[in-house]
Amino acid sequence: MDIAVVGAGAAGIAAAVSAARSGARTLLVDSRPGPGGTGGFSGLTTLCGLYDDAGNFLNEGVAREFAEAIAESGAVKMGRVFVLPYRPEKFREVAAGLIARTPDLRAQWRTPLTSVAVESRRITRLNGWAVGAVIDCSGTAVVAEAVGAEMLATDETTQSPAVVFSLRGVTRPLATAAEMAQAMLPLARAGFAPLNLHANLTSGEFTAKFAGKPEHVPQLLACLRATVTGFENCETPLEEFTLAHRAGRMIVGKYVLTGEDLLAGRRFPDAVARGAWPIEQWNAAGAARFQYLPPGTHYEIPARSLRAAQIENLFMAGKTLSAEVPAIASARVMGCCLATGAAAGHLAADYLRSSPPR
Repeated sequence: MDIAVVGAGAAGIAAAVSAARSGARTLLVDSRPGPGGTGGFSGLTTLCGLYDDAGNFLNEGVAREFAEAIAESGAVKMGRVFVLPYRPEKFREVAAGLIARTPDLRAQWRTPLTSVAVESRRITRLNGWAVGAVIDCSGTAVVAEAVGAEMLATDETTQSPAVVFSLRGVTRPLATAAEMAQAMLPLARAGFAPLNLHANLTSGEFTAKFAGKPEHVPQLLACLRATVTGFENCETPLEEFTLAHRAGRMIVGKYVLTGEDLLAGRRFPDAVARGAWPIEQWNAAGAARFQYLPPGTHYEIPARSLRAAQIENLFMAGKTLSAEVPAIASARVMGCCLATGAAAGHLAADYLRSSPPR
């Protein structure tokens, strides 16, 4: 096997497809039953980070190809940013089809990382397979952890996780901040952690982001049905609830992207991706803090931030890219994950083609 990609979320899908299209025999592994990651399984329904502040695509290639394939409408403006609404089932369907149609790419599902062998600062085997390069798109840097590579980390003051699920059957109008606040007031009075709702493509359906614990969701729903007008028949298709991690651990690379780089719209000679999403940080109480880039500004992500500093043939993309805590608060969103994943796939394939490998 030439390249192993660990994690089949947005970054891993783009990395595996791009590596295989570059001629590398590629294996994509994930512990889930199929591709999709956070974008396909968490309940999220908006793809963020695809656009600049005028609504133009920031990145071409696989990022745009995938976004256009899952889109059922164009970009919509949400506050000061543009997002792409989508359906999680369409995200999973498009991902599976793209992987199946790509020559030199095979996938193994329900396959957690179990072992990594390293010799002379190079990964030689992963789960027993001989590999030439590895791309860590796990979102939690599981490959880097296994080999003892240096990492940075977020915490609950900067990227607190949330329970994300789809909420259906809502008949109450929630178009304004005032309407939303009034609807959520009974939950606050009952002592629940904050609940944020974002409208989906289907009328009466929302993506719910709950700052509490997964085991508290059934009581939360019961409280909504009993105390909030318009939520009497609300329901969710999920039977089990888990925490969705916005970001976790980042692998230290040959360059560490900084918050200052983002806010200054910094350019790099080895740039491979672009971003413009604000620095979005969430605390444990479920409150968000946004730092927006100056109008008309975007930043670049250098290739050096996708290549580990300590392991020669380890690349990374998505939430594991080499970035400080403020920088990952922007670069973690799925539009950036698609773009950095595609770039990492090309970089790993290029590494294997070089003689001697660089």
